[in-house]
Amino acid sequence: MSGNIAILMTGAVLALNLLVLLGIVSLRLVRSSRKRRLDKAKALFLSQLKAERPDFSCFKANTLLKLYGRLSDSIQLESAVHEQILSYLSDSKVVKTLAKRLHSPFFVRRIESAVQLKPMLALPSYRNLFLHVLAEEKNQVVVLYLFQALAWVKEKRTIIPMLRRLRRATPWMAGRYRSLLISYEFLLLPYLKKRLAVDRSYLGLLICEYAAQFPTDELKPYLIRQAQGKNILVRKSALYALCLHFPQELLKPAFLESPFQSTMGYVIRAYARIGDKRYIPSLLAYSKYSSTRDQLVQSLSEMAYKDPTLLKDFLSRFETTRNKSETAVLAKVLDNRLTYLLTAYQGDLDEQLTNLVSSLVQQQLVSGLVQFLNTNSNIHKQQQLVALVRNLAKRSKQLKLLFFAYLHPAVYQTLNISKPETAKPAVQAHQEKPQRLTLILLLILTLLIFPLIIVLSELPNLIDLTFKEFLSLYVVRFNYFLVYYSITINAIYLVMLLISFRAAGVQNRLWRAKDKRMLFTKGLLPSVSIIAPAYNEAANIIESTNSLLNQQYPDFELIVVNDGSKDTTLQTLITYFNLEKRDQLVPKRLRTRSLRGIYKNKDIPNLVVVDKVNGGKADSLNLGLNAATKQFFCGIDADSLLEPDALLRAVSVMLDHCTESIASGGNICPVNGCDVELGSLDSIGLPTKFLPRLQSLEYIRSFMTGRVGWARLNVLLIISGAFGIFHRDRTIATGGYLTKSGKFHKDTVGEDMELVVRLSRYMRERKLPYRVQYASNANCWTEVPEKWKVLHRQRDRWHRGLIDILLFHSTMIANPRYGRLGMVGMLYYFLFELLGPFVEAQGLLFVFIGALMGLINLPIALALFTSTILLGMLVSLSALLISEYDRPLYSNKDMLRLVWMAIVENFGVRQVISLWRVSAYFSAMRKNRGWGTQVRTGFKGAQKKTQ
Repeated sequence: MSGNIAILMTGAVLALNLLVLLGIVSLRLVRSSRKRRLDKAKALFLSQLKAERPDFSCFKANTLLKLYGRLSDSIQLESAVHEQILSYLSDSKVVKTLAKRLHSPFFVRRIESAVQLKPMLALPSYRNLFLHVLAEEKNQVVVLYLFQALAWVKEKRTIIPMLRRLRRATPWMAGRYRSLLISYEFLLLPYLKKRLAVDRSYLGLLICEYAAQFPTDELKPYLIRQAQGKNILVRKSALYALCLHFPQELLKPAFLESPFQSTMGYVIRAYARIGDKRYIPSLLAYSKYSSTRDQLVQSLSEMAYKDPTLLKDFLSRFETTRNKSETAVLAKVLDNRLTYLLTAYQGDLDEQLTNLVSSLVQQQLVSGLVQFLNTNSNIHKQQQLVALVRNLAKRSKQLKLLFFAYLHPAVYQTLNISKPETAKPAVQAHQEKPQRLTLILLLILTLLIFPLIIVLSELPNLIDLTFKEFLSLYVVRFNYFLVYYSITINAIYLVMLLISFRAAGVQNRLWRAKDKRMLFTKGLLPSVSIIAPAYNEAANIIESTNSLLNQQYPDFELIVVNDGSKDTTLQTLITYFNLEKRDQLVPKRLRTRSLRGIYKNKDIPNLVVVDKVNGGKADSLNLGLNAATKQFFCGIDADSLLEPDALLRAVSVMLDHCTESIASGGNICPVNGCDVELGSLDSIGLPTKFLPRLQSLEYIRSFMTGRVGWARLNVLLIISGAFGIFHRDRTIATGGYLTKSGKFHKDTVGEDMELVVRLSRYMRERKLPYRVQYASNANCWTEVPEKWKVLHRQRDRWHRGLIDILLFHSTMIANPRYGRLGMVGMLYYFLFELLGPFVEAQGLLFVFIGALMGLINLPIALALFTSTILLGMLVSLSALLISEYDRPLYSNKDMLRLVWMAIVENFGVRQVISLWRVSAYFSAMRKNRGWGTQVRTGFKGAQKKTQ
């Protein structure tokens, strides 16, 4: 490489860095100026509304249209004002241009035009225009926005065209269309009644879902017919609607004698929903079916919770019945309600209650008794039960183990029995043997491939070269190889940057096109279960839980899974949220460690706290999946905080494609520099310490330049475990998170990436269309390491996880069967993330040797500086620019500090982190050590409060 070429390349990359930096500054200035103008126009608009004769001619048409669209829902305007504004806008050039753009070849522009013209739908001419455009539109995503605009004004002429489109839509988009059709409420009913004789699954789903929300006797015969049909989706939807509104219908012979096993579950729920004790014998008759016993226990427990007097009947039957299956069911029901029975009973325990407790304990059903003993304040009653338990536990080693595991230590001491000698050892996580031979062979191949190339290319001249001459030749060649390697990997980054620029821009434009009224249409967005595993998180658990409960999302539940914490995590939650133990059916869809109890507060219906035996993060997520009742689940670390609209942003990107999304993720931001109060970010700032500040830049670069681009190509393989959203049923079908007790009998420290890879593999192998999404504007805040030692441990775990996953799914690497996923995504991670650190480590070594030997001339020095330093700076600065697309996250001063970090990190820091990845490779050859202990300092606001 000549000196002139090296100088030109250096100058060009330096100029690009300055250009991107100028772009960041310009974007901030333009956004600030626009905000000031819009705020001024808003104040003027509101003042005009208060005037006797408002004059809107002083506004630009595009500004007035924007303000009118934003404020018309929140402010009550007189009809005369509406007419005046619409008259002014309808004659403007801006509105006419937007009307023309409804036919634009670019789908995003068509969507933006439809959204901006939404206020004009008050005029019949624009309704006709939208109907005409809707009839011609072929893009299902654009149809969704057009339909939502027309449904917003309840335009009935849209219903028939959309009923026809249901048949041709993808399953995912058909569900969105059904939600908008149902939003017409009783206006839709006449159209459905005319189609009751049509036997089509797409209509069946619509009618059954409509009947579940708006029950009417006119649709009841249709529901009964479909509840006996062969289409499983329609049948379940009809059964759900009948159980919800017409449970008596499910007690008729047609359903009691149904050949479909799934119907029995709905029949049992119908009995429980009616709640008549005369049906108890009929309910108990189902105890002979093992598949329905869990549902039967749940239904009977619900009946007893609503009407406690039923417990007397249950207890009487429990004592008299000789049917073993009935006895087993009633025993579990009474165990669920034992705490209530013992608390409600006044005075000494009678013989009936004593016999019940003894019988339950002998069957090892101790959940209710343990709960009572751990919380009871009645000393006399406690002494009676302790004496009873002591006698029973002395005779059984297994009972002694159970009480030792679940009773509070102080309560266990009152039993005056010895501790169990040896407990059955739990399955230890992360103990599988490392694949040393495979890793050693890969290492040897990586280290020898370049020397072999040099030897083969210089074979005729090797005889005449001395060792020093050969070393000089090797050092120079390797330095050039390092330049080409750096250019290659940075070229990949730059290509991904260009894709990310485009993808982030489109994503933010589409986010702005979605208003809250659209997103909160019932059923438009899928329901979500937020699962937050917590282990020794007492310092942060209340702030995190409050943050998650404050999510602005139409339909979600929060499941906090206490993974056998040794601190006060569980008690802190119970006390703060006033929780009480509840009986809830948790299907055993995934194998996990034992469930201890479920806690709820009826005043906070979407909060569920699950207590379980310690089994690790993946095991906790799997138990949360078993307890989840929503369509998607969001796995999040319990020490993390979500912004109020983070979940809404991360899920809403699924509306931007007509294909089913199996996963979605968002940004991870360090919370170390922020003030937190009761789960909310009071102020956002960069961390004051160097190391967390460095990670702030790292996270922005990783998410903005990598994941945005990979998601656009639909080969995204990593969604952060701190904030990831996944399809519940698809995840369960693939076996959930990897654990020793699970389907694959394997653990991994990289469960987030592994799950995405396995889900993608599952869909590819079944040739099912799918997408893995990434929301560049959805933020999750979490603690990051503040010490080099802790950061080193974290990066070591990350790289070991990557190695484990690539080896576990090695058949996918460069395999055409998996399309872009195998040929691009997996191959990239194998070459540049797994093996690349060894090239970089050798490069550092030979640059140093070359400098000592005087072999680094100007062209080589400039090429190395440009390819490793300047291009690295360009990637970081470009990531900062992309992060500014939606909104400024940090202040101007903090942004300048990040720009400075983008320069500083290239001189030593990134090289050290690269060497850590090399050491992690050798660490992976040793015994797998799992995640290790997590160091938490607590949120800044929480610390201040407790001082």
